[in-house]
Amino acid sequence: RYMAPIPNAIDWNGFVWPGAVIDTNHIAALATTEFGPDDVFVVSYPKSGTTWCSEVLSGIVHEGNTEIIKPIDMLDRVPWLEINPALMPLKPPTTNPKKRVYFTHLAVHLLPASVREGKCKVIYVARNPKDQAVSYYHFHRSAKFLGLQTDLAWKDFFTFFCTGIICCGGWFEHVLTYWKFTQNNPNAVFVKYEDMKRDLVEEMKALENFIGVPLNEEQRKKVIDHCSFDSMKVSKFMRKVSAKC
Repeated sequence: RYMAPIPNAIDWNGFVWPGAVIDTNHIAALATTEFGPDDVFVVSYPKSGTTWCSEVLSGIVHEGNTEIIKPIDMLDRVPWLEINPALMPLKPPTTNPKKRVYFTHLAVHLLPASVREGKCKVIYVARNPKDQAVSYYHFHRSAKFLGLQTDLAWKDFFTFFCTGIICCGGWFEHVLTYWKFTQNNPNAVFVKYEDMKRDLVEEMKALENFIGVPLNEEQRKKVIDHCSFDSMKVSKFMRKVSAKC
């Protein structure tokens, strides 16, 4: 029942995938793709602050040079790992950042082997499930690749959400498996969306230290100003990103 409204929905590897934007053959091929010390992955369950955290990381790896990144769509600076390459090829950014940043919603076991083995940095972003679920519900009602489900009832969505019969699987399983992953991998860290909202300066400092790209106060302030909610609301690039993912 969940899959019916989703265009070209795919049941693969225990998950439902929106076939309009995801190619499962591409995900399978990613298993052997090599990533290394210059790569950083922002991982999250959908609607957990992925875009915001990715933009913060993009600002950090560009050392606060927001003038370079402002004109460029975030998806061209922070590629969506699992998106169908026919829609958006997976290629390095042209802005010469200190590190390459990617984002993904993939479950741990579907990550490329080089990522699971700790060859690059992984930042997992978790959000309070009450807020996340409400946001994900409205996203199902507005996203074209999920079928623009304007008649989707909350009670039906909540059943899908709690049982894990939903794109990216269940929230609880996703967060728990990544929590365990970060506890056993020195190159992985678990970040809370709410902590970033409460004190972005301190969270940024921790992320800078984690990926090895320290900023000075002036650089950090530029990133914070660029990533403020007011700034991101008016950005046409942020709206484009939100419409896609």
